[in-house]
This record gives sequence, C-alpha cells and structure tokens, in this order.
Amino acid sequence: MFDKTASLEIPDSIEVHTAELTKYNLKEEQLESAIDIERWAFFFSNAQDYDSSQLRRLLPANEFQSAIEVVESIAGKSEDRTMYDQREKAHRDYQWLLEGTRQQGVEKGREEGREEGLESGHEAGLENGMLVGKIQLLRELLKLPAGHVDELSNADISELNQILTQLQHQLRTRDKQA
Repeated sequence: MFDKTASLEIPDSIEVHTAELTKYNLKEEQLESAIDIERWAFFFSNAQDYDSSQLRRLLPANEFQSAIEVVESIAGKSEDRTMYDQREKAHRDYQWLLEGTRQQGVEKGREEGREEGLESGHEAGLENGMLVGKIQLLRELLKLPAGHVDELSNADISELNQILTQLQHQLRTRDKQA
C-alpha cells in the first residue's frame, strides 16, 4: 500500500483502525469480558484518570503493558515541558483577557461619551430652537422686524431667555394699554 500524500509505502504488516471512542462506554467491571477494541477504547478514553499501576492491573495483556510503558516514557520526558507550556499559555490567556477587557472598557466609554454628547447636544439644540421660535412669534405679534434666525441661533440660551423675557414684557404692557 502507498500513501500518496506522505509519499510513503505502508507495509502490509501494518493495520490502521479507526474507532469512534465516544460509542464505547465500558466500565472497569466490564473489562475482563470485553473484546480488544472495547479495551483499547477504554484505555484511550480513560488512561488519564488512572496511574500506571492501576492501568497495569486493569489491562494485564502484553500489548497494554507496552502501551503503558510508552505513555510513562513520554510523560516522564515531557512533564516539565508540559508544565512550562501550560504556565506560558495561562500567562498569554491572562494577558489576552486583560487586553480584551481593557479594549471593551475603552470602546464602551467612547460609546457612552458619544451618546451623552449627542443627547446633550440634541437637548440644547431643541431648547435653542424652541426659544428662537417663541421669539419670532412674539416679534410677529408685536409687529417688530422678525430679525435673522441665524443671528438668534448663534446666541446662547441665557441671551435667548433674556430676549424672550423682554418681548413677553412688551406684549403684556401693550395688552394693558390697549
């Protein structure tokens, strides 16, 4: 047999099996009466939950003893590396989380600032517009020149309130004289 993707020849003495491990829910008590594929599924799915002496007792066949030795050898060599990698990953994850949280905070602050700015600007604009409209109406009632809206729009609220108060006073005094 020839593997085209890896450009390797696979001898006939090698067999490749695939098994969907989640389909095998074997318990310890069932291992003695289980077939080989079920035992291997148990080994691959549960080996991390047992120490090597427990695995040797549960799976006494030679092929499992060899597999346990290989796992022990790999674990012994890579345990320090794994701890280092896990520590580094935890540090990177923590830094990533901090940066993400900081970025979310900055974005939320900007968003709230925009909303508040728009809201207060909108409210101020509405108030100015209402005052300008009232002033225009009072000038019309008093038969005064309407004046330029741009001129009034550029005035601040205190000036507009002052003009409005004066015009209201003129209208009241005119009505009393009539």
